[in-house]
Amino acid sequence: MAAKPVVIHRVPQYERLQRMARRYPALGMDPSAVEAFMVLVGVARQVSAAAGVDLWRHGLLEGRFLILALLLESHPKSLSHSQLAELSGVTKGNITGLVDGLERDGNVKREESGEDRRVTPIALTAAGRRLIEKVLPDHLGRIAGLMGELSLAERKMFVSLLTKVQGAVSILLQP
Repeated sequence: MAAKPVVIHRVPQYERLQRMARRYPALGMDPSAVEAFMVLVGVARQVSAAAGVDLWRHGLLEGRFLILALLLESHPKSLSHSQLAELSGVTKGNITGLVDGLERDGNVKREESGEDRRVTPIALTAAGRRLIEKVLPDHLGRIAGLMGELSLAERKMFVSLLTKVQGAVSILLQP
């Protein structure tokens, strides 16, 4: 598979943000707050795209990678669709599609459950285990390299700041 190109998004210049703040004075907008948001969104897109390219090299998309990693972690125990949805933060409908694709590719299998026919355990196949054991160390190493650009203290502060921003996301969802 050919690698997907990484698209770099430019952040509006600070002066443009200052002009917007003057245009809408009733908002009391702090241009530095909007600039920080724009940088966050731009970097998040870049990191997500680059991580996607890294997984794409191995023929995986992020969702499938996550399912394989969760199944590897639980091995030899199988996981149900509901458990995979809960652990991954993905809807059960999306899990079904991801599992269908992984099953088609021979990386997972649905097992019989005599206890409850509504629950179908999902397990790694030998091929799926080989794939994730090849991809996971490489991908985690690249992630560690990316975050290795920050000192331990900077990473702790970074996580703290992002957690604080995450706690305020509901502001964007207000009517």
